[in-house]
Amino acid sequence: MNNPNFRFTRELFFNVLITLLFGLGLFDLLYSFTGAYAIYGLLYPAAHVLLHIILFLSLSFIWSKEKWALYLFGAIVILHLLLDLYAGAFQVLKLLLFVPLILFIFFWESKKE
Repeated sequence: MNNPNFRFTRELFFNVLITLLFGLGLFDLLYSFTGAYAIYGLLYPAAHVLLHIILFLSLSFIWSKEKWALYLFGAIVILHLLLDLYAGAFQVLKLLLFVPLILFIFFWESKKE
């Protein structure tokens, strides 16, 4: 398993992070159809799914190195938190959405050097 030619680069970490976010987003998207979010009203699950679809769009364009998609991702993270606060569905773990945003900004800025 120890391959001396393998290097864990920033690009690989970037791709792994996007893949994990796709997987977690897909899980949360499917979880919203189980009725778990029904206690927050009728429109919350629909808005939640819409934000996830736009999140998938932004992740796919981040993967293809589009700078505007980084801003879209940041806007979706903030809108997602505002929606959760408005509906009363906020959980402290949702603040972890800022970690990938910070990592994306860090990798994007370090890529310029």
